[in-house]
Amino acid sequence: MSDQRLRPGPTLLLLLVSVSVACSDRAPTTSPLPAREGTSAESAASRGPAKNPSTRAIDSRGGASPSLQGVWGGARIGLTITAYGAAVEYDCAAGSIDQVFAPDASGHFDLIGTWWFTPPVVFEDWKPDKQPARYVGVLEGKTITLTVIRMDDGSTLTYRLVQNTVPDIRRCL
Repeated sequence: MSDQRLRPGPTLLLLLVSVSVACSDRAPTTSPLPAREGTSAESAASRGPAKNPSTRAIDSRGGASPSLQGVWGGARIGLTITAYGAAVEYDCAAGSIDQVFAPDASGHFDLIGTWWFTPPVVFEDWKPDKQPARYVGVLEGKTITLTVIRMDDGSTLTYRLVQNTVPDIRRCL
């Protein structure tokens, strides 16, 4: 018999590299930078959340924090926050927040979106006349104070919304 030696194939090499990375002592989210002298992860955690106002409530997948997602209701308004934006419904109008709903560390936000009037009867080929809007406000616990600024005429409307509350919207007739 001929002298045959076993040589690892590319699949086996890939498997070995994957296992060594997966079993390393460094987690994938560990900072590559050395810790500052006198600090530790435990001491950082005991100080509470960061006070940096640019910190945003974005979950690890890049969307809005799951604790913010869902229905928020108020008088004459409903807000449904999704991972990557929000839908707004008013009396005789609607709107959208076209970016992640991510308040800063103090709860403030300033987001861009649109608004449009909705007719009492929506026909099959109807398309809304979307206008630009800014959605500015503050999140305090389970309450949002929201000011809608219509960019076409500069008018503003302010609402108070509560999480997990059914919106009180009057339909146009």
